[in-house]
Amino acid sequence: MEDVLSIANGPVMWLFSTCIVAVVVVQAFLYLRMTLAFSDRYEILTPDERTTVYKTAAINSIGPAIAIFFVAVSLIAMVGGPVTLMRVGVIGSAVFEFVAADSGAKAVGAQLGTDSYTLQAFTTSVWVMTLGGMGWLLSTFFLTKNLGKAQDRLNATNPALIKAMATVTPVAIFATLIANTAVDKQWLSNVTIANDDLSAIAAGAVAMVALNVLGARWAWLREWSVGLSLVAGMTAGYFAGIATA
Repeated sequence: MEDVLSIANGPVMWLFSTCIVAVVVVQAFLYLRMTLAFSDRYEILTPDERTTVYKTAAINSIGPAIAIFFVAVSLIAMVGGPVTLMRVGVIGSAVFEFVAADSGAKAVGAQLGTDSYTLQAFTTSVWVMTLGGMGWLLSTFFLTKNLGKAQDRLNATNPALIKAMATVTPVAIFATLIANTAVDKQWLSNVTIANDDLSAIAAGAVAMVALNVLGARWAWLREWSVGLSLVAGMTAGYFAGIATA
């Protein structure tokens, strides 16, 4: 594992990740310049309103950034700083990248954070993270216009269907990932339950629900819910692993 991290944190990886993130930063400034030019041309925002927008955007970005930071710290320990910077800087979903890295490792029979995580497993994780994120970019490029038209039609005919699809789809995906993590199975026989993983999942799920409920009164808790739930899950999984060892 230490040999893998020495390569993952090497200068070559930092060079490539910095170049990729630099492209994203340049794109952000270009979009900002185009937006400001459009606003000036049609006098959409006054200078005072623009200042208010800057302050609001900066404050609202703190919560999600901290939540991503919590997950990214764990991801850095698994796949190194450069890959984490590259993936989170481009996609912005540390939770997805963590799941993708774990799926890549399991594809070659390894596990994140253990001695079984070889250079081959690291390479597989990076490929899964990259190809998984590519789906979002390609779908945005090719399908945004058509999906917008389809959404307009559904809003006119059956708006409840859109809400149902948006709710059911992520639940089904993460339920499958949870089952594959907590249950070790060989077809329909020799089914064993990983108590530490199951405890982590249960604690994380309870913390997520509780924080979202409390977020109705204290809105900032919803911004922290992902990071705090991850900490709760890891803590529960750690102690469950000790208890069953």
